[in-house]
Amino acid sequence: MKVNSLDEADIVIQKLPCDIGIHRNPRKGTLNGPEEILDGFEFSKNVLVDDVFPDEFSLENTHRRIEDNTEELLDYEKPLISLGGDHSISYPVIRALKRRNPGLKLVWLDSHLDLKEKVENHVSHDVVVRELLRHGFSEEEIYLVGITQIDGDEEQFMHGSNLNIYRSSELDKFLREFKEDEQPVYLSVDIDVLKEQLAPGTGYTDGELGIDSVRKVIEAVEPDHGDLVEVAPPLDIENKTLKNSKKILELLERQISQ
Repeated sequence: MKVNSLDEADIVIQKLPCDIGIHRNPRKGTLNGPEEILDGFEFSKNVLVDDVFPDEFSLENTHRRIEDNTEELLDYEKPLISLGGDHSISYPVIRALKRRNPGLKLVWLDSHLDLKEKVENHVSHDVVVRELLRHGFSEEEIYLVGITQIDGDEEQFMHGSNLNIYRSSELDKFLREFKEDEQPVYLSVDIDVLKEQLAPGTGYTDGELGIDSVRKVIEAVEPDHGDLVEVAPPLDIENKTLKNSKKILELLERQISQ
């Protein structure tokens, strides 16, 4: 159930509507994703829903607002689930968490690596992992899971690296190799990791996983915090993406609040 106080909350949902982190793709629509995912959603725990409103003219200012808000929420030591918005919203959230928890590990469940080079100072949705490697994370702390698409500039960047990369066909390998330890884990779920027939409402429909595969990852990782991003309701067909995003949110809430 929803509560009005952080002291009462078992978990905090951070609504982060944003679509200006997408600049190489005309298929936008993530701005209303958080609102529509939560519409009619029934929580099993006491949940505080918090909002951060974007600066529609500045991605940098939007990220600053998200990072400041995340910092404030972390003072209460509650599990945090952030709802995007495009995948760029993960960047300020994870930066804030990494400062609080230097040993934080990141599992990036996505059909893309998001290792592209940023344009000017624009930390867009497809450069986030590369930027996190520049700001606090080592290669060994990041696991990229469900990958189907790797661009040429990303291959060049990865040359000689030790990144943990698991294509969609290598899910079982990830489940065998991921080792839970005392370090906290952040799980970022891009809805485009799902098959197109399960999630047509997103900017890039390149995924190959089913809901059960996502469930296995969530249960294996046992995340301390997480996010769900890239849900674009205007691009959806028969509410398939919203339906499955709600299923994933339910799985995240159940696992994170244990």
